[in-house]
Amino acid sequence: MSRGAWIGVFLGVIALGLGLAVLTALATRGDGSTTTSAVTASTSPSARGPFDLPVALRSDSLALGQHRRDLLIGLAAQAGGPLEIAAVRAEDPLPAGDVKIALDGRDVESEPCGRGCSRIQASVLDGRQRVVIVRVGSASVPFRLPRRLPPSGSRVFSHARETMDALRSYRFTERLSSGQGAIFTRLDVQAPDRLRLRTNTGFRSVIIGKTRWDFLDGRWERQSFPGLDVRDVLMWSHVRSPRIVGRKPNGAQELAGFGLQPVPAWFRLTVEPSGRVSEAQMTASSHFMRHRYSAFDRGAEITPPR
Repeated sequence: MSRGAWIGVFLGVIALGLGLAVLTALATRGDGSTTTSAVTASTSPSARGPFDLPVALRSDSLALGQHRRDLLIGLAAQAGGPLEIAAVRAEDPLPAGDVKIALDGRDVESEPCGRGCSRIQASVLDGRQRVVIVRVGSASVPFRLPRRLPPSGSRVFSHARETMDALRSYRFTERLSSGQGAIFTRLDVQAPDRLRLRTNTGFRSVIIGKTRWDFLDGRWERQSFPGLDVRDVLMWSHVRSPRIVGRKPNGAQELAGFGLQPVPAWFRLTVEPSGRVSEAQMTASSHFMRHRYSAFDRGAEITPPR
C-alpha cells in the first residue's frame, strides 16, 4: 500500500476521534514496512490550528464554513457584529490583505484579528438578511446570513449525542478529501469498543478494544492499539454552541457549529426527530469530510478476522 494511501486512511481515523487524547499514527520505514506510534493530541488554546477566530469560541455566535478545493473559508458572526472570517489555503493561513470581503455587493474594509483571520465591523444578524462574499484570488465563496441569530440547538444536539451514544451498532460511510481527490470508507461500529472499516483503495482494518488487525499483502497483521471507545467515533461530538439553521419537511433539524476537537473545524449535522443523526459534515484545514449514518442497531457483529 502506498504511503499516500496510508496517510489518507489514517487522517480519516484521526478525524473520527479514535482517541482524542492519543492518536494512532503510521510511519513508513525505508524497507516499506510500517510501525505505529502514539501521538498526543493537544487541544489547548495555544494549539488550535493554523488560524485564529475569536468570535467562533463565543456562545452567542453563528459559525459557518465552506471550501473550494483546498481553500477553507469559515466565518463567525455575532448579532450586531463583528463578523470574522478565517481563510486557509491547505495548512497555510492567509494574511488579511489577500482576502477581499463584500457585504451585500459592496466591498468592505477588514482588519487582521490573528492568524488567517479578517474582521469587519458591520452590523449583521440585526433584522436584515445579508450576503457575504469572500474572494481569494479567482475563488469566490458566498455566505447568506439570516436576519437574526438562529436559535440555540443545544437541546437538539444533546439529544442527538445521547441517542447515538446509546446505539448498540450502526454503519456509516465517509468521504474524506484534502481538496483534490477523495478517499471513501465504509465503517461498521459496535458498542462498546469495536470498529471495522474498508476503504475504496482496498485497505481493511478491524479494531476490538486494544487490538487492531490490518489487511496487508494478502494477510491480516495483528498489533496493539491504544484503545477504542465508540462514543469517540462521532467526529462532531464536541461541537460548541450549535445553532438551528434549517428544518426539513420530515421534522429533521439542521445544526451548524464550530469546535476544537478533533481539530478546529466547522460542523453541520442533520438530526432526525428520533435524535439519530443521518448526516454530518466537517470542514477543517485540508480536511473536508462527510458522514452518512444508517443501519441503526442493525449492524452485523464485529469479530476478529480470520
